[in-house]
Amino acid sequence: MQWSKCVDALFAFVLLIGAGAGPAAAQDAAPPAAPDPLITLNEAFRAEYKDALADALARGGPVIVAQEDELIFLHNGFREQATIRPPIYHELKAVAHIPLALYVTLAFETGSVAGPRLAHLEHYHSLLLRARASLPQRRFTREQLERQQHIVSESVDLLEQVIATRSVSREGLARFASSVTPLLWANVNEATDSEMTLLYAQMAKWRNQMTPEEWRHFHVVVVGAHMPRQQHLLYQYFARLLDQGQEGQRLVYAEAQWQEQQALNLLARHILDAAVGEAFFGDAMRMHRDLLADAAKAYLDAHPIDR
Repeated sequence: MQWSKCVDALFAFVLLIGAGAGPAAAQDAAPPAAPDPLITLNEAFRAEYKDALADALARGGPVIVAQEDELIFLHNGFREQATIRPPIYHELKAVAHIPLALYVTLAFETGSVAGPRLAHLEHYHSLLLRARASLPQRRFTREQLERQQHIVSESVDLLEQVIATRSVSREGLARFASSVTPLLWANVNEATDSEMTLLYAQMAKWRNQMTPEEWRHFHVVVVGAHMPRQQHLLYQYFARLLDQGQEGQRLVYAEAQWQEQQALNLLARHILDAAVGEAFFGDAMRMHRDLLADAAKAYLDAHPIDR
């Protein structure tokens, strides 16, 4: 009880001191700085730009978002999705990945293979055997089935040799990669054919849903990872369809923008920045690169860097 009274008294004393010090502290404190009018103005510009992005996208006409397995068609408030990779595509791809998985697993092994690494390889070996047993039940033609069985059997043989010897032969790994490469290319070609067939058919269908004017002006944003950016299958197709020699006008590559809205936001920036570039610089593509690029090059040319 005595301790509680002491705490209450101490708390009251602190409040009293704080109240007494308040006016003096307030007098000593500097008044808040007025906001910088240029910064405020620039923030207002950013807000206007954000609003203009939505307007640019709304006025840009039909849009197709091409993302890995599917296409998304946005037209007058209508949204339709279409799959362009059939099951055979994924089966051919999965088998083609087996030698690649083995290579990346074994390529950097040094010394003997033992312990957890050996257990990991034994587990992968069991997965391979199960996958091989499932091949006849899949959609492969007779020729395709024979090829898949060859790829898997070559992989099983290599893995069993590594497990038996508990070591990796660099020469053996190189021979394995060389022997299965032609088979992998065959899978790649057939997977590509299967995707392209659906892609052509789907675009023919959507073309019939657009007016001639809309067909001449619709936009496409291709979503993909960094590594396939050069000569991406979908990008190649739409570049030819739209007759686009370079990215940034009706065709945009959205690197790793996996959310649909992210991809659309990037497309909107391209549309809006093209209008800005044309108005101020007479070049619709000028804002698609760093605005400081030309000045930076001129500076670097005038001030060589010591190396």
